[in-house]
Amino acid sequence: MANYCSNSIVFYSKDKTGLSRFLRKVYAAFDSIGSGFYNLMVLHGYKNREILSVIDKRDSFTNCDSRLEQNEGTYSFRVDVETAWEPHMAMFYKIIREKYSDAIRFVYMAEECGAEIYVNTDKEGMYFPEHYMIDCCHNGEYLKEYFDTYQEAIGWVKSEYTGIDVSEYNSLKEVEAKVETVSDFDMGDFFNFHRFEPEYAYGEERGVA
Repeated sequence: MANYCSNSIVFYSKDKTGLSRFLRKVYAAFDSIGSGFYNLMVLHGYKNREILSVIDKRDSFTNCDSRLEQNEGTYSFRVDVETAWEPHMAMFYKIIREKYSDAIRFVYMAEECGAEIYVNTDKEGMYFPEHYMIDCCHNGEYLKEYFDTYQEAIGWVKSEYTGIDVSEYNSLKEVEAKVETVSDFDMGDFFNFHRFEPEYAYGEERGVA
């Protein structure tokens, strides 16, 4: 059984008509029976052989906005998907390139802790400002916190773990090592500090970039 990667995607465009058409098809695929990824490609006119060369049928939609949002002339909507092992974005790139003439863009966040995949392609933070995440157990409490900046993350560590001296000049690994000195592993304590990387080599195994 595959581990599943959680992905949140925001599609955006100044072309309201084209993005609305795409949203209707994405929502229909999300609301359909069977493989939503497969069904989305069918809705865009692709045939079985080509579809199976692009998608992993274990992938699925878990949520989809029902309408567009607008911000200063740019329209957008959000979709959440689960993909096997890693982010699978090749299908979306293919559909947008071939059916919408690249008039639609998207950014995404992806997490798969087992493979230590943490990706946020929204470099400007338009839709996903979070670039750091701390996943820990401290004093019997499980905590998962997201931060826009490294300074914010370090500030949280200082407030949560008062017995250590850390600063923004410490690396993630150095911070983890310092936290470990005040952690009680016998009580189930752990501390993982992650940076979301801005790129992922999506789709290489399928030859689609």
